Amino acid sequence: MNIAHFSSAYYPSPGGVEEFVRQLSGQQRLNGGAPLIVTNRWPKNLPAREIYEQVPVRRFPFRVPEPNWRQWTGAALLGPPTLLRILRLLCRHRTEVIHIQCVSSNAYYALLASRILGLPLVATLHGELTVDDSRLFQRSRFAQGLLRAVLDKADAITACSENTLEEAKAFYGRPFTAPSMAIHNGVRMDDFSGAQPYPHPRPYVLAIGRHVRQKGFDILLRAFARVIHGGLSTHDLVIAGDGPERGSLERLNEQLGIRQHVHFLGVSDRPTTARLFVGCSFFVLPSRQEPLGIVNLEAMAAGKAVLATRVGGVPEIILHERTGLLIAPENIEALAEGLRRLISNAGLRARLGASGHEHAHCFHWATVAEQYELIYSSLRQQKPEPTAQPATANG
Repeated sequence: MNIAHFSSAYYPSPGGVEEFVRQLSGQQRLNGGAPLIVTNRWPKNLPAREIYEQVPVRRFPFRVPEPNWRQWTGAALLGPPTLLRILRLLCRHRTEVIHIQCVSSNAYYALLASRILGLPLVATLHGELTVDDSRLFQRSRFAQGLLRAVLDKADAITACSENTLEEAKAFYGRPFTAPSMAIHNGVRMDDFSGAQPYPHPRPYVLAIGRHVRQKGFDILLRAFARVIHGGLSTHDLVIAGDGPERGSLERLNEQLGIRQHVHFLGVSDRPTTARLFVGCSFFVLPSRQEPLGIVNLEAMAAGKAVLATRVGGVPEIILHERTGLLIAPENIEALAEGLRRLISNAGLRARLGASGHEHAHCFHWATVAEQYELIYSSLRQQKPEPTAQPATANG
């Protein structure tokens, strides 16, 4: 089918939503579909159009009528021509279903396009209510209203975890009128089976993600310092990614006196990320909150034990003492103890890693794509044919 994914962000910006859309659209292409990615043009120097891994990407300035003069003015001036260009694009693409990936300004235009063209609308939630760095949905009435409109108008609602779905239901305050279900994110096993280990001179523990408070890297540094200062210094800590807290994390690293054991790599591309997973002794996710964590699945696909906090949807995929270890969030000593257990016990790492690798096969992207294909097909059969569409034109 021809699916238009309206994504809140996309590559080269790294993140869970971006990887979800990349993998799902890639699998849809392999299955003979024609996916299209429609996303925000931010930063502005990104190209308006490109082909990314054989999937067309179109970027637009998603201005929305937030209640301040700058946003209102931008939406009034740029909104109508942007919407017209999107409508023409969807007509050329012969879009059959619009799929919102994470509710942000992308959802505003997806809702309008769905209504005007009479297209079915699927909304996938990625933890918007708890993991947005700026707490957008706690402070913005517009964002709250937009999320409610999506939950009102969507023909089907999915979420990356049961926990994320329950958060949305609590926010909505009443039963959804549309069918809803959790569909866990996937992983591509082949990304790791042929990767060579990352060439670090010492055994290392891997952490990866945006450098924001939600990810808990400050807690990880404090816990790792306890391990090092307690005399267990056989492993380094490698942290990949970037973000607004990078500077404060590096300063904390200096203050804790563990700089020689901690290495900040910055953003890593997909091949490097696979090599980091393959080369590490085990993976740690110290998040304060996490909708699911594709990185957990990637660690298991690489055959690595996972040490993660028991938050959000993480316990839905990490089985305590079977594929990894789960600990309480924001507990420095519990995290330090988990690090000690895995650093000092190669047998435990091997057992958890082998079990995790087997468990990861349950989350193949082909299975995820099949679940969405069933939803798309069902909606396409139910939705009446659109009565009118804008004329095709360049845009």
